[in-house]
Amino acid sequence: MKEKRAKILVCDDEISIIEVLRTVLSEKYDVITAERGQQAIELFRKEFPDLIILDVSMPGMTGFEVLDKIKDHLEEKYIPVIFLTASIKIDDKLKALHGGAVDYLVKPVSPDELIARIQNFLELKKKHDTLKKEATFDWLTGALNKGYFLRRAKEELEKSQRNKVPLTFMLVDIDHFKEINDTLGHLAGDRVICEFAERLKHFVRKIDVIGRFGGDEFMFVLSHKTGKEARLVAERLKKAMKKPIIFEKNRINLTFSMGIVEIEQAQTIDIKELLTLADKALYEAKMKGGDRYVIK
Repeated sequence: MKEKRAKILVCDDEISIIEVLRTVLSEKYDVITAERGQQAIELFRKEFPDLIILDVSMPGMTGFEVLDKIKDHLEEKYIPVIFLTASIKIDDKLKALHGGAVDYLVKPVSPDELIARIQNFLELKKKHDTLKKEATFDWLTGALNKGYFLRRAKEELEKSQRNKVPLTFMLVDIDHFKEINDTLGHLAGDRVICEFAERLKHFVRKIDVIGRFGGDEFMFVLSHKTGKEARLVAERLKKAMKKPIIFEKNRINLTFSMGIVEIEQAQTIDIKELLTLADKALYEAKMKGGDRYVIK
């Protein structure tokens, strides 16, 4: 499959410079351009380029101010910023590098050197993004991994307590999963876990958080959802899981158990207590025969 071309945002108030850079870069990269700082910020929010080239001196907003604004919207993303400018002041160079830029080049610069530097930083970005993905997502299902999920769950819990809004935590486990592995093999087990995760994802909103706890256990946090609303989600999930999962010529029927913890507006609880309550609720559901949910 053909590799996707990297997208580069160029911001310079001189149109002639923009056109030169477009000519130099467009053979290898997709180039989007801005002549003013505010326009660059708007394009950044809309396009999320892979790399940014900024001038220092521009009317209305300097390159340093653009960099500061961009950093506010980066969150945990890594997007290298290169300054390409006529300024040879050492103070400007230091300000750019201390401000988060990865490089500072003085015009005019050799096209070959510019492309070489861009390619190096794009390779670093690719490695960063790969490591970030591995540190964030479960390799099999694409759900958040346990460590990253718990971090996000803690943030959502603190937010709900701060804003005095309800929150529901759900711990889900496939019933008799070991039998699937024992009778059909681990490839069948992996297929079941992947399909189970996909069906779970259909019942969470973008603001909700879903993760894999390990094995066949999944967790999710439903922001602003009460226990009553969580019951409706649980019932819909039960219906969704009635459809058999097909592995080779086998039709695998699933049921699952769920421990649900509702956090009311005035309650104070930490993430460890939340996990303990959810685990107890799940255990109770299992002891009652599975294929059910218990709310704490």
